[in-house]
Amino acid sequence: MDKFLTLYRRYFSLVNSILIFLLALLLLKVAYIDPLAYTEAEEAFKKEARSRLHNLRTAQRAYFEKHGKFSGNIDSLVSFVRSLEAATVLDSIKDLDTNTFSFRSSDDGNFFADSMKYSTKVYVPFHIQLDTVRVIDSVFSEKGKFVRVDTTFTLGSRFRVIDPSGYGSIGNLFFDALIYSASWE
Repeated sequence: MDKFLTLYRRYFSLVNSILIFLLALLLLKVAYIDPLAYTEAEEAFKKEARSRLHNLRTAQRAYFEKHGKFSGNIDSLVSFVRSLEAATVLDSIKDLDTNTFSFRSSDDGNFFADSMKYSTKVYVPFHIQLDTVRVIDSVFSEKGKFVRVDTTFTLGSRFRVIDPSGYGSIGNLFFDALIYSASWE
């Protein structure tokens, strides 16, 4: 029995030291390495999402120049960019701010129009909102008699694209001065 207790005491301190070292390594991984990796991944998602929002802003500008209204459908906007009409329209605009309205490629140097459709983190399509303006006007005859009510709807004079991951939005539905503004700029 004494032999067993001696052996137990000798190796028990070694086992405790090894367990303490392993737990310290686990604590370092959980407290420092994992949050750092999560933060780096979050920053990469944010950067890519904002790049895609920038490309959607550029695509909306080209679509508006060609059609006179903004697109409310993300699929038609992506196909418009894929058909290279957007680049042709942007090249024809004089005094265009190329920092604000140019297509950005990804980190590997390639530009894929289909990648503009989805948000980076949750892989859900970007949500496009268009304004709807309804004007109701009464029409009277020359004698002042009521004739009819004219109602006019205007769709697509302002837009807003929202990232479902919460990394920002492009456009404004209420103010013309902020029509192409980004929420992070």
